[in-house]
Amino acid sequence: MRFSKIALALGLASATAVTAQATQAATFTADYRHEYRSDQGQNFDRICLIGAFENGVGFYVDSSFKSGSNNSNSDPDYSEGQWGDFTTNATEMSLWWGYKIQDTGFTITPGIITESTSSTTGYKPYLRLQYNTSFGLWFAIRPRYDYWRYDNELADQKNARIDAWIGYSHGNFGINYNYTHMWALNDNADGSNRVMYDNKDWNYEQNLSMNYRIGKWNPYIEFGDLSVGNNTDKRQLRLRVGIQYTF
Repeated sequence: MRFSKIALALGLASATAVTAQATQAATFTADYRHEYRSDQGQNFDRICLIGAFENGVGFYVDSSFKSGSNNSNSDPDYSEGQWGDFTTNATEMSLWWGYKIQDTGFTITPGIITESTSSTTGYKPYLRLQYNTSFGLWFAIRPRYDYWRYDNELADQKNARIDAWIGYSHGNFGINYNYTHMWALNDNADGSNRVMYDNKDWNYEQNLSMNYRIGKWNPYIEFGDLSVGNNTDKRQLRLRVGIQYTF
């Protein structure tokens, strides 16, 4: 059943791309990204295909993999050491439509993200509002609802999330800061409070990203601050480096 969901998601993305491409010019971007998390000593790799069309429709499909971990508490089902065998982490896709409000600098983008792992399927509808200034500075906010369904006895999980960005672009260089705040909207199956960070029902992340475009190539780096576990206030560095190629 899990693979049928993934196949359906890929089919929908492909059908959307073919339909849009029939009447609209398109650009496609291949994206490879490596990630390292400092506390777990864990590695993640992601490959992604992104499509964008003149009418504002866009999509991406990606697949990610992870290594083992040095911290047995971080991933009890897979703690074979930092350089243990890599295993599939998740498959994700997204569809969106960006509408530019003429002569205002604002863009409104409704969209949805779906994510599948070996035990869960997540549905993440969102609405993003972005404002671009004439001198390179931009701002964006994105409220999102996350609904996770589990294949085992765990209760479904419902979360609220808000992402906020401030960024600046000049020539080929870009930089942005992102803050994310998340809340648990339901309890555990046994009625106990569901915690996300430091025994609280909320969590947060911070990211600082930079990129520099060189022709069709776009290398980037990202420094993230994220929690280690649900029952501790410990934080860790998430370092991401990647490169995109647009064709």
